Amino acid sequence: MIQLSRNVLQTIRRKFRHALGVTSSKRAPAITLRLTSGQLLIQSVSDNVAIEFRTPYDVSTTASECCLTVPQHVLRQCEGRGSDLVSFVRRDDQIIAQWVDDGIPQTVSFTASDPGEMPQTPHEYFPIEQRFLSAMAEACKTTLKESTRFALDCVQLRGQEGQIHASDSYQALIQTGFQFPWSDTILVAASPAFDSPDFSSAERAEIGQTDDWFFIRIEQQTLCLRVEKERRFPNLDLTVPTSSSAASTLQLSASDAEFLISCVNRLPGADQNHAPVTVELNGVVAIRAADEERRSPVELVLAQSRRAGDEIRFQTNRNYLSRAAQLGFGELHLRNSEAPAFCKDDHRTYLWALLDEEGSIPADDQMQRISSPVAETTVTETTKPERPKFPMSTRHISNRSQATHHANDVSETLKNNSPPTTKDPSDSESTPSLIQQAETLRDTLTKALTETRDLISSLKRNQKQNRLVETTLRSLKQLEHIGA
Repeated sequence: MIQLSRNVLQTIRRKFRHALGVTSSKRAPAITLRLTSGQLLIQSVSDNVAIEFRTPYDVSTTASECCLTVPQHVLRQCEGRGSDLVSFVRRDDQIIAQWVDDGIPQTVSFTASDPGEMPQTPHEYFPIEQRFLSAMAEACKTTLKESTRFALDCVQLRGQEGQIHASDSYQALIQTGFQFPWSDTILVAASPAFDSPDFSSAERAEIGQTDDWFFIRIEQQTLCLRVEKERRFPNLDLTVPTSSSAASTLQLSASDAEFLISCVNRLPGADQNHAPVTVELNGVVAIRAADEERRSPVELVLAQSRRAGDEIRFQTNRNYLSRAAQLGFGELHLRNSEAPAFCKDDHRTYLWALLDEEGSIPADDQMQRISSPVAETTVTETTKPERPKFPMSTRHISNRSQATHHANDVSETLKNNSPPTTKDPSDSESTPSLIQQAETLRDTLTKALTETRDLISSLKRNQKQNRLVETTLRSLKQLEHIGA
C-alpha cells in the first residue's frame, strides 16, 4: 500500500503534465509510484521527456518494496486541496484507490498495468552553473511544439563551444559561456519544465548523459530529455551578423523597456496575424499600431530612448520586440528594414525576422500619441546663500515605478480613447503648486521637442526627394544628348 495526500497528488499531476508538455489527461502518460529503500519515487515518461520526483517515505506501516502505476485520469479523481490521504492497494490484477471526501468514503478501482520504462541513469553527474537552467528555459521558449524538416522542437547543446542554440524559424537565440563535460553537439527535446518554479529557483544543478538521454538533476527532481540522433538542426552561425554591420541602433533605456513591455500588447492589432507594429527611428523612437482596417492608430513615443546611426522605419512582430526587452537587451541593431533585427551582449545573441515594410504605418498628426514617462531626478534644498530657497522636500521616483504607473494610465487611455478630464482651473483646491507647474512645462516642452523632431525629419525626407528629382532630370538630359 502507498498513501499520499490529495493535495500532493494534485501538485504532482500538474507538475508532470507541464514537464511532459501534455494538454489532455487522456493522452497523458501514467504515473508510477515506486517505493524503495525508504524513498518514494514518482515517475512518468513520454516519447521524448521523462521526469522523476523523489521524497522520503515512512515504510514502518507498509512493505519496503512496492510499485503501482496509476493513470492520470484516476489521479484527477483522487486529488484535491485537502490533506486527506489516498491509499493505493494492489489486489491481484486490480489497483484500488480509497479516500474520504467531506466525510464520504470514495473508491476507484482500475486494472493494473506495467510501469513505463524510465531511462537508465548515467554513471556520473557533473555540476553546472545555475545560469544554465534559466538559459534552457529561454531556449525552450524559442522552439516549436512540432517540427518536421528541421528539429526546431529541440534545443542544440554544443559541448566544445559551450553554447545553447534554439530557433523556431522566425526567431533564434544563441547563449554561450557554459562548461559542458563533453565535446559533442547533441539535440535534446525541449520541455517547459525549465520555466517552472522548481527549476527557476533551484540553487544547485547537475547534468549527465547516456547514449539516448540527457539528464538534469535538481534537489528532489530529475528531468530526462531524449537525445535526437537522426534529426537535423539549422546552422545558426551562418545567420548571426556582427555588431559592426548595423546601420542603425535603437538604444533602449531601462524605464522605456519596462514601459514597452507593459504597453505594446495593449496597442490595437495585437490579435492580427504576426501582431505587427511599426517602429520608426528618426527624431524620436516611435512605435505605431492600428487595427486591421487602420482605424484609430496609436503611437507610443519612447521619450528616453535614442537612435544611433541612420534613420529607419521597419515592421516587426511586437512579441519579438517585447521579448528583446524582456531579455534585458539595451540595444537593438538593424542593417536595413528587411534584414533580421538582432541584439547582442557578452553571452547572448537574439535575432528575429522583420515583416514586410509595405504595411508600415507612417506618422500622422491626427493619431493618438502616448509618451513614456520622463525620469525625475532627486531634488534637494540648496545651501548657497545667494540663491533663494524654495520650500521643497527631497523627492525621488524610480523609473520602474514611473513606468508601471504610466502604463496603467496608458491602459485606461486606450480603453476610453479619450484624454483624462482635468478640474476647473478656477477651483482653489486644484491650483497647481510650483512643482506641478514645472512638470506641466516639462511635458509641454517634451511634446514640442517631439513635434520639432518630426518636422525636421519630414524636411530631410523632402530634401532627399528633391535631390533625387534633380539627379533624375540631369540623367534624362544626358540621355537626350546621347540620342542626338
